[in-house]
Amino acid sequence: MLNWRRMPGSSPRLRPSRDSPAALESAIRLRARLSLYVALLVTIGGVLLLLRLSRPPSTRELQAIDALQATWIGVDFAARPEVQLLQRYVAIDTTEPDADELSGARFLAERLAEAGLEPHVEQVGERRANVWAFVEGDDPKAIVLSGHIDVDPVLEEAGWLFPPLGGAIDGPWIYGRGMYDMKSLAVAQLLATIDIANSGRRPRRSILFLQTSAEEVGSDTGVRWILRQHPELVERMGLVLTEGGVVEAISAQDVKYWGIEFAQKRFASITFCGENRERLEELHRLLRETGKGDPRPAITPAVRDFLRPYSSTRGLGSYRALLADPERTLRRRTDYDRLTNFMQALFRDELVPFPVEPSPAGGYSMLVAVHLLPDSDLEVVLAELLPEWKTVGLTYAVVPALGSRHASPIDSEDFARLVRAIEDGHPGVTVGPYFLPWAATDSRFYREAGIPSYGFSPFLLTVTETMQISRPNERMQLPGYLRGVALYRKLIRELAG
Repeated sequence: MLNWRRMPGSSPRLRPSRDSPAALESAIRLRARLSLYVALLVTIGGVLLLLRLSRPPSTRELQAIDALQATWIGVDFAARPEVQLLQRYVAIDTTEPDADELSGARFLAERLAEAGLEPHVEQVGERRANVWAFVEGDDPKAIVLSGHIDVDPVLEEAGWLFPPLGGAIDGPWIYGRGMYDMKSLAVAQLLATIDIANSGRRPRRSILFLQTSAEEVGSDTGVRWILRQHPELVERMGLVLTEGGVVEAISAQDVKYWGIEFAQKRFASITFCGENRERLEELHRLLRETGKGDPRPAITPAVRDFLRPYSSTRGLGSYRALLADPERTLRRRTDYDRLTNFMQALFRDELVPFPVEPSPAGGYSMLVAVHLLPDSDLEVVLAELLPEWKTVGLTYAVVPALGSRHASPIDSEDFARLVRAIEDGHPGVTVGPYFLPWAATDSRFYREAGIPSYGFSPFLLTVTETMQISRPNERMQLPGYLRGVALYRKLIRELAG
């Protein structure tokens, strides 16, 4: 999943050249990751978490801890085939920028072939590759289990307790780069596909297992390639399930909201160049101060659909009231200013400047990410937020906005089944649609092609756990992983019929 933030301290050896379009995606993709998870932590009750840490746990909390420990004490996770499969997949080095996707695709193809399927591995470069396989059903329109093979680089090699690609198990944790984004979900998709293939019966709906190339750097040899070059596959796509679901949880017992991603912003980028570093630094300062547009007077329909169930789950009563009546909040600037940056981003277009850096071609350059609400026009937004007087004396190149102006439907039976899958697996949890304001997934390209696509996560993981993505000791709790794999298998069986 592309998250529009670059982590500090990234290794120059691991970064591609800033000259290529893929490098722009790679640079922008990490810009909001930490911001996103910190924002979620705040909006679901970070203050409450700090208060809990300042006092002894209650009897109820101690009972919850005991119940959680019971899910892993004495369990031999290393013996579980689902865990072994994840370990083997994580060990394949598909990290950007030189991702060995071909080895990853061949590994997945071997597992599919063992289940009696006919996988296709398509090499699209020396080490780039896509892989797919069908489980044929009565309906040729397929449920597409879509994922990507590449993962973000190991940005900080120091500080790891275990090798970043080792898949080491320590207690209830498995360690490894790419664990969250998105090898754990890819394994769940693989096992669900094999489960259908080995069921002994023909499903009502076909399944298309599809893992693609280069998602972390723009998907040009991945989903965008598939949509351009394989009309025979596109013709058969009826519904896409991929990454992008968001679980707002402080603990397994305190889940605020389980979101199914159905819409997201569109993203463009601008690279400014100049000989004068101070001039670029001045622009950087101006954009930090003025690059966030005013809230829209008319709320995007997708944002309204998201807020309808989401607002009631906010931990602070003021946020519940402010989000429950967003029109009133937007009319009163003092109310709007009380929202977190994450919440404000739902109502505005934004320019996000990156630090000024020396350019390989000489001089200096600065990347600016443009976050667009679905129905915003790039030229109009730039005219408003980046008037000509701000850029005098600088040259620049614009990468047009990518993504769909439309959301996937939430009034369909397929979406209702996704909601029920979470509700059945985790009774009492509030489930609903989720709008991504600071991140992008391949759903944007499927939707642009008119194919309903949803970001769905089956894993109950806390926000503090997911904040470790791309950082040393990235790890995933195995009880949550195994439970999520089981939930995903059940969901795909029900969807396939």
